[in-house]
Amino acid sequence: MSVSDHFSLVAPVYDALRTTDEAPVRRIRELLPDRRVIGLDIGCGTGRYSRLLRGMLHPGSVLVASDVSAAMLAELKASDDGQESVLALRSTAEQMPVRTGSLDLVTAFNSVHHFELERFLAVAGRVLKPNGRLFIYTRTPEQNARTIWGRYFPGFAEREQRLHSEAALQEAVRRTPGLKLVDTQNFRHPRSSTPGRLMAQAEGHHYSTFSMYSPGELREAIATFRGRLPGPEVTWVDEHLLVVAGRGWRDRRRRSKVATTTGAVPAPAKELIGSSPGAQQPDPR
Repeated sequence: MSVSDHFSLVAPVYDALRTTDEAPVRRIRELLPDRRVIGLDIGCGTGRYSRLLRGMLHPGSVLVASDVSAAMLAELKASDDGQESVLALRSTAEQMPVRTGSLDLVTAFNSVHHFELERFLAVAGRVLKPNGRLFIYTRTPEQNARTIWGRYFPGFAEREQRLHSEAALQEAVRRTPGLKLVDTQNFRHPRSSTPGRLMAQAEGHHYSTFSMYSPGELREAIATFRGRLPGPEVTWVDEHLLVVAGRGWRDRRRRSKVATTTGAVPAPAKELIGSSPGAQQPDPR
């Protein structure tokens, strides 16, 4: 099963299978100015983090949520309650059709391992305003190995080779023209579950890592996983990394020139989207 097929398959049950961490979203809000902002959540999936972030932003703020999966975006639109809407945009992370210098923040929650890192960072640097912020919330290979899945699920940590180390992320940011590393922070989330819940998550393919197993391999691994679980209540600690990067004020003159030549302006929400072949316009749901 391809990763694309995986997300189409799990989209209807994705929110029920995954855990949404509030602490990093609150930290992001603390680092934003206390005013209306315009932002983009890349690789949003069903929009669980997008909705949480939008609810914490200053009144009048605009948040665009983008993903390459039409099935995931359909779930985002279906979950709209009309209170704190986000704009849904179907696009890759490496070719965002967003105007240069138009955003105060860009976020990526548990999705950067699906992107071509250097191209994604270049896009983030292009679309941010001077003094704008990029927030990457992710898990490193070392953190992944210490999860309940890395410890007990056969081959899980070994097969997942897409994750970036903290050092690799920091170096990639430093190599990206115009971006600078602002901060990194580690989060620890105590978890508890039951074998039944964990088995449901495994059988429901709640991580795209499971798409790297053949059906027979996955069945065998799930059976082994069940036998390894330590008891009727399972506890562990999940760890994540938040990387904060920024667009410096020193780039304002150069970026203003680029904005002039590309027609970019600090525009209202529907004017954020530039022309890009195959890109869909935002859907204000």
